Amino acid sequence: MTAAIVQLTAGVGPVECRRFVAQLATRLEAVCAAAGLTVAEVVTTGVADAPRSIALHVDGDAATALAGEVGTHCLVERSAGRGRAARKRWFAAVSVHPASPLVAAPAPPPRAELIVTACRAGGPGGQHVNKVSSAVRVEHVPTGLVVRSAGERSQHANLTRALARLAAALHAAAQGQAATDAATRRRSHYQVERGAAVRTYARGADGGLALRGPA
Repeated sequence: MTAAIVQLTAGVGPVECRRFVAQLATRLEAVCAAAGLTVAEVVTTGVADAPRSIALHVDGDAATALAGEVGTHCLVERSAGRGRAARKRWFAAVSVHPASPLVAAPAPPPRAELIVTACRAGGPGGQHVNKVSSAVRVEHVPTGLVVRSAGERSQHANLTRALARLAAALHAAAQGQAATDAATRRRSHYQVERGAAVRTYARGADGGLALRGPA
């Protein structure tokens, strides 16, 4: 099966852009589910509600299904922490990359460094949510790296997969290894264009993102 990494990044934007990334990831998980794609893992870098980036590891033809989502996304909203004269347009970028195979890596870090919680699979909610908490969220406390795995049917299998992904990520970071595809994804962190947004949002009545259409 085709596998891809859907990367969302705030670039070097302020905290409002990072919060937008977290909200945008929730929307894109729903878009993936509606398109028949499986979000097998979610890797969050940075604070949970205001991350620098989020990578959705997707099973399925994400490049085709999400072609209309690739590019700059814009949220039009005044920030409560800034004056009325301040900017009110916040930008994040979405890109899709081929996924590299998960190669063997050292053993996961000690369990004392991990926070493991069970959660429901299927993304942000609605009809796609499983009633059984088979998905697993693993946080590496020292680094703040978070992996959520939901691609397997059993909680045990998802935990195994999440730990493997976490170990691989930590190993790559420690060794400073940068494969060509990883380097491409890393460069995209700094390619958030302010303008020419493919999607524009406002704050919905429920506090979530309300799509306003193309910019």
